[in-house]
Amino acid sequence: MKKTAYLSVLLLALFLAMAACSANKKIEIPEEPEPTALELADMASLEASDAFEDEDFHGALELFNQAKDYYIQAQPLAVPTDSVDVKIEKTQINIAVTYMRMANESVQAEFHSDAIDEFESAANIYKSLTPLTMTAQERDEFVSYLYQNLAVTAQNASHFEQALGYYDNVLHYEPGNADVLMSKYSILKNDIHDQVRAYKVLADYAEASQDPNAYIVLANAYQDEGDNNTAAVYYEQAMNLGKNVDVYTRAADFYRNIKNYTKSNEILNKLVDIAPDNASKALAYRIMADNYDKLKNNSKKVEFYDKALNLEPNADVALILANHWNQNKSWDKVITYATKVINIDSSKAAAFLLRGNAYLMKKNNAAAKTDLQRIQNDPNYGKSATELLKKIK
Repeated sequence: MKKTAYLSVLLLALFLAMAACSANKKIEIPEEPEPTALELADMASLEASDAFEDEDFHGALELFNQAKDYYIQAQPLAVPTDSVDVKIEKTQINIAVTYMRMANESVQAEFHSDAIDEFESAANIYKSLTPLTMTAQERDEFVSYLYQNLAVTAQNASHFEQALGYYDNVLHYEPGNADVLMSKYSILKNDIHDQVRAYKVLADYAEASQDPNAYIVLANAYQDEGDNNTAAVYYEQAMNLGKNVDVYTRAADFYRNIKNYTKSNEILNKLVDIAPDNASKALAYRIMADNYDKLKNNSKKVEFYDKALNLEPNADVALILANHWNQNKSWDKVITYATKVINIDSSKAAAFLLRGNAYLMKKNNAAAKTDLQRIQNDPNYGKSATELLKKIK
């Protein structure tokens, strides 16, 4: 009995010892693997996007750069389905966009130097891209847009030479951009006051683009400076390139302004041949008639006023013709043209006076009396009408 009890105690002790050994044995827990460079890049990119949304642009910039570095580390081991190249490009674009947002804030705060640095950083990123998710044209459009922002920012900061350099960068991507060239012209002419370079910009653009409007602008510039000989050369080049109403109108006006009325009419004749409507032709004829008037060529003046009137009713033109024939004592023509005036605009008292006098000269006293009495109280022609009425018996 004692032996059995002893054996039971021994077994219990052995069991407890084994249990104790089992309790003290170390349990191995598998360690979590370190995140890969690709996973770290994705996490940094998400955090950067959150910072951007919160308008923490400096924080976003730091995290986007971290993401880019991790993507570059992941590149050697990446498989095609990881799309690491695309992710690197998108991250670079996000960095560029962040710089743009920072630049816009700097512009609003008038921190021009900061804005220039930030716009340049964005431009350099886009320039460095080998396009994957965009076309080369789209990339270049972004670069051009950024250089335009840089030019305007430098111009606002009165860094005019720097602005010209940025505009030249725009022209690299958009050769012949008229707005950019005019901006350069404006800076050189109005801010730097370098007329030689200003006109060179215009001349280069005109020659490169063969745009008649560029030659018109160049001609106007020389005209403003009083150099009509050079202006005439450029007007001629504009007309050689652009045989249209606008170019002919501007050139004809130029020659009128320098009192070369014969040349003006030569150009207006070409305009009439291509004018799209009667109103445009009538206007050209009226200007030609006025040119002939200044040339003292009355017969041509009357001829072209008649041409204008046949195309478009005009009380003032009809009145000029009525007055012309009154001076020539052609009473029937006076009555014809004065009647046209009255039919177009019955408020023209001068027409009633001319027609009344013509009727009087033709012994049509009743008709004369009707016209003259109508304007007896007119402040301008009433006195003359009253004097003529005294001659009617």
